[in-house]
Amino acid sequence: MKRTIIAALAAGGLAACGGGGGSPGGNASTGAGSGSSTNASTVALLSAPGASASGVFSATGDTATDALGYINNMRAQVGLAALTSQSGVAQAAANHSLWEQDNNTVGHVETSGQTGYTGATPSDRVNLYYSTSSVGEVTAGFSGPFASSTEAIEALFDAPFHRAVMLFDSVHAGAGVANATSSAQLSTLTVDFADYKQVIADNQLVAWPYSGMTGVNTGWFANESPNPVAAQPALESTVVGYPVTLTGGDNAAFSNVSFTITDASGANVPCIETDSSNNSDATREAMCVPTARLAKSTTYTAKVSGTLTNTSLAATSFSVSWQFTTAATDNTPIGAPTSASTQSASGARAFEQITPPRVILN
Repeated sequence: MKRTIIAALAAGGLAACGGGGGSPGGNASTGAGSGSSTNASTVALLSAPGASASGVFSATGDTATDALGYINNMRAQVGLAALTSQSGVAQAAANHSLWEQDNNTVGHVETSGQTGYTGATPSDRVNLYYSTSSVGEVTAGFSGPFASSTEAIEALFDAPFHRAVMLFDSVHAGAGVANATSSAQLSTLTVDFADYKQVIADNQLVAWPYSGMTGVNTGWFANESPNPVAAQPALESTVVGYPVTLTGGDNAAFSNVSFTITDASGANVPCIETDSSNNSDATREAMCVPTARLAKSTTYTAKVSGTLTNTSLAATSFSVSWQFTTAATDNTPIGAPTSASTQSASGARAFEQITPPRVILN
């Protein structure tokens, strides 16, 4: 059946949103994470076994399959358990991607009566096919066909607010795709997450890029909303340095964060810091986005100090440090216009939105 686009595609931008009782910054809990809590007084990085733990990721060409494969490949590199594909969760994701394409929009809340409507919220939709109290969702829409089967999931992972969702202790996941047949149509990818099982201890943090990581992208196209570079508006929708992030467990909250990135000579790399104490969308997360591309083939040291609080961890001071090395060539950030004419014609190509990985049912 031919699908009709009922509105023109707007110039894209990344967007992050939350909803329900699990909105970012709320740190509400269903108690699902209590089984593996710790009272340890020290905070350390979760051991990152690196790329050798996951091997080389090989795309199959199927966007839904490759989305889950890509996420699991990234998770394995920082010591997180693989997400198990769940057919009901995948069905909910597929339905939502079709709804986005049918209605020429990218978002998380469907309205009853719209073409393709199956449920208002991610939790509503997933629970039609799989019963759970823990639901999350990431979704991406691109004008026209995807350039590759991993274009959308790579864009989602590079964006720091989105990355945190994929580096969370979910158990199941399912991806759904609606492929465009022309440049006038949206291609959409939705990945839904379900259930929770603690792997990240209350006193552990996950770093990305991880300790010892090589081949790190030098740049990122800063079109995420809320935009982590909003403090310097001139940087929005421009290529900046690759975001460096720390994420914690289920109820992790940061405060008094000091984030420093230095190159091999010790020179400081200016970056814009965001965490759960100064941005409600930075759930369980602290990040710093360099204001300019990182240098090629350069080893950087990230040092972060602050205070971490979690379910079983009272406010505890921490200081962590690690190193990563950038790629030998500059990457072309996904979503960045390649020329002024491209930008004038279609704007930034990608736009994406997220919900936090836990939606508390009221």
